[in-house]
Amino acid sequence: MSAARLITFAVFALQGVSAAAAVSCEQLADIAYATEQLRNQGHSLTTVLAEADKLELSGKLTRDELDLIKGVVDRAFKSIQSPLEVLQSCRDKLKR
Repeated sequence: MSAARLITFAVFALQGVSAAAAVSCEQLADIAYATEQLRNQGHSLTTVLAEADKLELSGKLTRDELDLIKGVVDRAFKSIQSPLEVLQSCRDKLKR
């Protein structure tokens, strides 16, 4: 599966996202997991982030959502946060 398809799949896999819908915590964890897989397959961070940039063309995500996704990609790629940590952090922020 190409990097673009894997990232796009991770974003839209759990639900059809409408223009006003936010990215769910589960989707962010899936993006972190997909990012780890791409890193392990030898893709560079630049390549993965470039594929994440292509999500902007869909018009279904806000700038804030795209920035959030890119942050998750960066942290997951660099092993700063695991997919589970991304999920927990997101859920914790929702509780506040």
